[in-house]
Amino acid sequence: MSYEARKREVLEELAKQGYEPQKAAEYSKLIENYFAERDAWLESVLASLVLSEEATHGQWLDRCKRAAASAQDLLTKGQESIWLAKLSNEEHTFFFELMVSQVPVQRDLMVQKTKALTNAEKEFEAKWNTIRDADRTLDDRIKEIAQEYEKILMDAASAAAKAEKESSELLAEKIKVGGSAISAIGLGIIGIVVSGIGHLLSVTSTAAATRKSEVQALLSRKMVVIAAFTESRDMVKEFLKETSYPRIKEAYEAAEDAAEALAGQMPTEGQEDDAGSYGGAIKNELTKVFAKAEGAYKDFARKHEYLFFGPLGGSYYQELSEQDFWKQHSENWQRSKYDIDSVLRDQFLDVTDSKILGVSMDGLNDEDRKAIRTTLEEQLRELLSSWNKFKEENETPYSALESREKVQEALDSLKSS
Repeated sequence: MSYEARKREVLEELAKQGYEPQKAAEYSKLIENYFAERDAWLESVLASLVLSEEATHGQWLDRCKRAAASAQDLLTKGQESIWLAKLSNEEHTFFFELMVSQVPVQRDLMVQKTKALTNAEKEFEAKWNTIRDADRTLDDRIKEIAQEYEKILMDAASAAAKAEKESSELLAEKIKVGGSAISAIGLGIIGIVVSGIGHLLSVTSTAAATRKSEVQALLSRKMVVIAAFTESRDMVKEFLKETSYPRIKEAYEAAEDAAEALAGQMPTEGQEDDAGSYGGAIKNELTKVFAKAEGAYKDFARKHEYLFFGPLGGSYYQELSEQDFWKQHSENWQRSKYDIDSVLRDQFLDVTDSKILGVSMDGLNDEDRKAIRTTLEEQLRELLSSWNKFKEENETPYSALESREKVQEALDSLKSS
């Protein structure tokens, strides 16, 4: 692009100087050469604003300095003209005002913030992936433990029901045979079955308690994951205070203002006109830089809003929420427990003079009745105690979910923020 206003101004001034034709022609050629060089330097300075991820303030300064030096060399070297010296000083001022302009400073600020946003986005996404993977691992393990917990309790209850059936069948057979089969020795195998199930209930309670403790520990670790996620969101919030669309737009507007101000800083009308045109060319380049910066921020906002900033989005809330695996499997156990309890109490643990283990003792003499009760009643009462303890220890499996409520509270807070 050629900037002609200043050249016309200088040539008009030359014509008024009253130089001899030969000298006027020499100076005219000198001026033509200088302004061709000047246009080249202006294009070079403008090119330093080219769209890139690198800072260009240094290039802008260097090219303006060299352009000013070139003006002095071309216009005054070997010449003894006060008018040319004045012209050289005016052109030096022109390039000095360009050199100290805030245009490249604000341009570089836009680039720096865009680059920082791009780098930070990679870091934030890496943090999110780590947090999400850790959360999924915990959820998977909690689900496994919930399944194990339900299976442990259900297996124990099923074993108790099976033992009830086996014991009842054995006792019915002993009563049918009568005689020595009703003795302490004959009834011993039934006692072994009853004692075995009591021991199983005790072992099962210990295993179930271990699973509950592990769930509590995992939920505590999940709170650490949520805390890390909250910290990451806080980091994004702090980062965006300095590297955000408003900051980028402020830099762009400041650069445009600096470009528009150039004309008013020039010592001559011709330079002012050229600076006005040059300011327009600068603004065209700045628009490209701003468009890229604006696009980067809008892409970041579109991609990460409701995750890294703003209220936590529903999909992210669901992803981080503690799933109800433990609660579901606990409720399965609670429902089954009541059914099994009824069966065991009615059939297995109800000891009377007329019935034991659900088997009628009608037709037996008092001695046989006494032998059966004496042999089995204490073991059955111990089993009843074991069963009651088993139920009590596993009465409220939701106690392991206190940490879960804290997880949900933390996420609810993020969702409403």
